[in-house]
Amino acid sequence: MASVSITNEHHAAFDRDGVICLRGAIDSALIDVLAKGIDSCLERPGPKGRNFNTAESPGRFAGDVFMWTFDDDMRQFLLDSPLAEIAASFMESDTAVHMLDQMFVKEPHTPSRSPWHQDQTYMYADGEQLISIWVAADPVTIESGAVEWIKGSHRSGRLYQATGFDPTITYETDDFETLPDIQSDRSQHDIIAYETEPGDIVVNHLRTLHAAPGNSTDHRRRAVAYRFTGDDAYYAVRKKGSQPIVDPGLVQGDPMPCDVFPRLWPAPVKAPTLNVDRAR
Repeated sequence: MASVSITNEHHAAFDRDGVICLRGAIDSALIDVLAKGIDSCLERPGPKGRNFNTAESPGRFAGDVFMWTFDDDMRQFLLDSPLAEIAASFMESDTAVHMLDQMFVKEPHTPSRSPWHQDQTYMYADGEQLISIWVAADPVTIESGAVEWIKGSHRSGRLYQATGFDPTITYETDDFETLPDIQSDRSQHDIIAYETEPGDIVVNHLRTLHAAPGNSTDHRRRAVAYRFTGDDAYYAVRKKGSQPIVDPGLVQGDPMPCDVFPRLWPAPVKAPTLNVDRAR
């Protein structure tokens, strides 16, 4: 069960802003499991693990996805945490399907920014019931890379071209609008950032625009975003962009639940068992 009570006020704030922070939602013992899993994935990445830094950039900005399929600690955290239940509540959905877990680690003195973007146009689903939950294993401050959010941007009805975190990868297609230069005109937007402690979570709609600065501190910023879909979501095929870790066997418009995208709420009788070889 969730460690926090989700109220009508929480729902109203999420519907209005497209993002909300819940304090103390995850037990400290589970955060320890998450931290262990992150460090394991940094040491032995999966087949899609990467460093987003350029060769000339100092520090390390590391990422990985679908870690629950090859790391036991990441699988344990996903299945034992209340994230699926929390996602179903905020999506106002009877079910929650886990789309992927996505790691973002900014080591100390890593200036690399996370660019302004929406999550939805990178993801494998469309619909209205689409949500992400950001969980950090370390205290996070503005200086260490707290994510910034544009309040209410999920309500615009617009979908923007995905922006490459890795400067060698581009996603430009004619499917979506070009993203405005938000960073050069920040005063025109209602921007909020949450400084968090381990156990706090940030919940956002997949259309909420956000970005993150680099880490200018002596401390690590280890975090994982968990993406969930609800009852109305369906599989989406993008012209360009990342692909699931294995072929889910779905076509455009199919319902999401499958071995690659398991339904986690209500809790399944049998835990998902997809296993991917992490050897590189």
